[in-house]
Amino acid sequence: MIDIENVTKQFGEGATAVQALRSVSLTIPEASFFTLLGPSGCGKTTLLRLIAGFELPSGGDIRLDGQSIGHLPPHHRPVNTVFQSYALFPHMTVARNIGFGLEMQGRKRAEIAAAVDRMLALVRMEEFAARRVDQLSGGQQQRVALARALAPHPKVLLLDEPLSALDLKLRKQMQGELKRLQAETGITFVFVTHDQGEALAMSDQIAVMSAGEVQQVGPPEAIYTRPRSAFVADFIGDTNIVPATLLRYEGTHAVIRFAQGPELRANAASATLAEGPVQVALRPETITLTDAGDADALMRGTVTDSTYQGAGTQLTLRLEDGPEIRVEVTAPPEPGTRVGITCASAALQVLAD
Repeated sequence: MIDIENVTKQFGEGATAVQALRSVSLTIPEASFFTLLGPSGCGKTTLLRLIAGFELPSGGDIRLDGQSIGHLPPHHRPVNTVFQSYALFPHMTVARNIGFGLEMQGRKRAEIAAAVDRMLALVRMEEFAARRVDQLSGGQQQRVALARALAPHPKVLLLDEPLSALDLKLRKQMQGELKRLQAETGITFVFVTHDQGEALAMSDQIAVMSAGEVQQVGPPEAIYTRPRSAFVADFIGDTNIVPATLLRYEGTHAVIRFAQGPELRANAASATLAEGPVQVALRPETITLTDAGDADALMRGTVTDSTYQGAGTQLTLRLEDGPEIRVEVTAPPEPGTRVGITCASAALQVLAD
């Protein structure tokens, strides 16, 4: 649906210039839920505004359905945007808000009424059609903003952190609603967020961004279990990054050794790393504790802290000849206990940088 080729965006000139995007290239599949994920200032909202037409690229090209749209103004693009603030008209009813864009397009009254009825049913707001939007809750207002954006049936719907103003429980509920709306309409959704949980829960594909560049693109499971870099591993969920030695490659796998343990196979983000020191990502929930004297232990350490988290407990371990790491367990040993650590080879990811 959308091809972004070597797009750059610079704000300002000379010594004060800010490079917001650096040669970004992405392909966003049709009828997918695609998420731009990254910390504040990484360029994700700038990229969204370039797709919408609110900003023009400094270089590169953006194509929609095979046609370049980089030169088109926003109202000539088959794209709608849902903003963080929703931008609803408080003096209008829910129905009038939903139909407003269609009125501006000069659609016939009967066509507008039919479209409003469809959108009210889609977002499950039929009983609120005659209510003013300033009399609605935050979650209800967001549904109205979504319905208004979907009413013209755009090819692409852009969503700029639309859940950030909602409380945690409502945010979780609306995540399911957004995914349902995307599946039912078949419209390509491009979603911007800095919330890793949101991205993992809703997306078909995620592009992780940092400092104006795309670090990694892939489905949520691949991004989580096979991060390519220390940045992606650390930004997506909780992870431990542990030093190890790369000994050799066996096919597509790397053979590594931690400071204390035996040789073992691990997944490799790159098959071109030189033998020697590397960094390995290890998720806390993939670690199993064993006896400190276990010959199969990959590492050994001492429990220094224990934090109860409801479904389980997170331990902090000080490794022998190594850093502190975090482990999630259901039956925690006491602080001061010396333990061994094991995990499946499939849970180990050698990082490219």
